[in-house]
Amino acid sequence: MGTISGIGGAVDGVNTVRTWTISSSADLQSFAASNTAGATGRAIGNKDWSGSYTAYGPQPVKMPGEKFTFTGSIDGTNGATGDAIVDSVEISIDIEGGGIIAHTVSFSSDGELSLGAAVAVDATVPAPYTSIGCKVELAAVAAEPQYGELANVRTVTLSFSAENPSYIDSSTAGQTKRHVGNIDLEVSIGVYVDDFADLPALNTVQSAKIYVSDTEYWEISWLMFGEASDLTVDREGAAIVGASLNAGLVVSQLIGEVQTLGEINTPDLETWWPAA
Repeated sequence: MGTISGIGGAVDGVNTVRTWTISSSADLQSFAASNTAGATGRAIGNKDWSGSYTAYGPQPVKMPGEKFTFTGSIDGTNGATGDAIVDSVEISIDIEGGGIIAHTVSFSSDGELSLGAAVAVDATVPAPYTSIGCKVELAAVAAEPQYGELANVRTVTLSFSAENPSYIDSSTAGQTKRHVGNIDLEVSIGVYVDDFADLPALNTVQSAKIYVSDTEYWEISWLMFGEASDLTVDREGAAIVGASLNAGLVVSQLIGEVQTLGEINTPDLETWWPAA
């Protein structure tokens, strides 16, 4: 039996892919009865599968709640394909490490998985986004927010998700499928601490711009800061004091006398939420 490397791997419609993975299962039904001679037998079970891919870039092609046909190729012509729905997306910006901005897209089945023919080739030219120079700006809730830079940001992680409910019925032939669920967003910001007064207070609601280049950013209206964790003072090692600021999506705020629905805008200036 021969072996094959991942050097020809690709995901259809996605550029600058680093890895992809698939996991499939059948919920085998075990039983023991008066005629199994003291042994446990098994019958077929409902099928399910899930997967993920990692890629470089600050704006994933696929986002939570989006249905698509996953085609992951091993060598350009063979691999795995199946209808799926995106469960979560995580975008990592490592300013301290000077890393290339990258993301992970996780998805679950919305139909049968097929192993065999799977054509996917990435013919794009790489255009990596560096984390160096990225920043976070925050502003109080207002019709025209006045943004100020959050000092000493080390890392930023944006975690988008959708609670996509699964179902199996007489029409799915034992295959797990899923509907689109409610979306959510959580943001974690690692910082060094010069002055505790600079940190957002708990329960504070703010607009946020999370930059992925000098001019491009995720714009979020709004985030509520709910936790400042991992605040550590290392006297023995004389380490720089740091903290992790954690915030979650707020869907509406009172601006003037009007309760207003927020927005999540992508770096390419499209409104991702609310959906059009």
